Amino acid sequence: MRLWNSYPKWPWKHDDDIRKYVDVPDWWLVGYEEVRGFLRGLTKAQFSSVGKSAGGRDLSVVYYGPEKPERTLCVTGGTHGTETEGIASVTNIIKLFESGADLRGKKWPAFQRVAKRVGFYLMPLYNPDASARSPVKSYVGMPIDLKDHSDGVHHLHIGFWKNGQLPNRKRIFAPWSKDSDMTGKLDRVGYLGQRFNDAGRLINRPRSRKKSMAVETMQMLKYLGANKIDCYMDLHSHSSPPWLGTCPEAHHAGDYEQQSKLFDLACKMTQKSGGPELEKGWQGATSWYNSHFFPANLGIYAFTYEAMAGFKGNYPAKTPFEEIWLANAYNGMYTILGLAQALLKVPSPWK
Repeated sequence: MRLWNSYPKWPWKHDDDIRKYVDVPDWWLVGYEEVRGFLRGLTKAQFSSVGKSAGGRDLSVVYYGPEKPERTLCVTGGTHGTETEGIASVTNIIKLFESGADLRGKKWPAFQRVAKRVGFYLMPLYNPDASARSPVKSYVGMPIDLKDHSDGVHHLHIGFWKNGQLPNRKRIFAPWSKDSDMTGKLDRVGYLGQRFNDAGRLINRPRSRKKSMAVETMQMLKYLGANKIDCYMDLHSHSSPPWLGTCPEAHHAGDYEQQSKLFDLACKMTQKSGGPELEKGWQGATSWYNSHFFPANLGIYAFTYEAMAGFKGNYPAKTPFEEIWLANAYNGMYTILGLAQALLKVPSPWK
């Protein structure tokens, strides 16, 4: 934890010690090194790689499912390194497929059934550069002032300059521009936030319909196409209730009627399987995201999922932390299950 005592001083305004946010349950498997070790111990998975991150880290994918699946689904976690909820969902699904139960010992017979027909391409660390530098493993119990963009928690996500100041959020959260990336400015950076790879590129914000400045995303585009993957889902977390988003019709080169049908079915089947009632989001057409970029170029189905992060104020004050961790991991798992089940009810976009 030397980072917290190094120059520059971390702009943390809260009374608690930020180092406590690495204290998580054993089954909350999200840290870069421990996830890499976990993957090395798998025996039933089929391994492949999307390529290398900007920092030279392997973009590992594990596959579980039949040799000739009826449909295929790729799920990525850790696009933003401190949004570890998606990583926890993916590592628990991997453990389930590997051993018959998740990391808490819970069995999911519906997952086992659907995996006889659907092939799962699971990637816990889409942005391993950010995960490797992440100083926390969980947002659970973390105080945050969402209205105060100078709050130290925001610095976890978008970093800060050597003078301690926060980068311009409007540039970073707006459509991609040269000013929104940190490339060419790394000598001024005190801490490179969790939205970026080691080259300072926004990891899930392509610049246009045809080009992303993040090498990870351009390699993923080739990987999805080469493996003819039917559906892609990117996992995140935010301050909203569990949320599933899809791209607008203008950003989809395939059968948008089937994309919309799948969207509705996934929400219904998630709730039917025991998961949350998902809020629906139709992402604006003015910005490009990975879940827009891939269907725009390949015509496949694509979604973004947002868990409700465990920040203080998102859950009732007396909610035990264990319940929040469970909700964070399991709501994501239920959504992946519901989407996989729904995928069997729509045609493959490759046919």
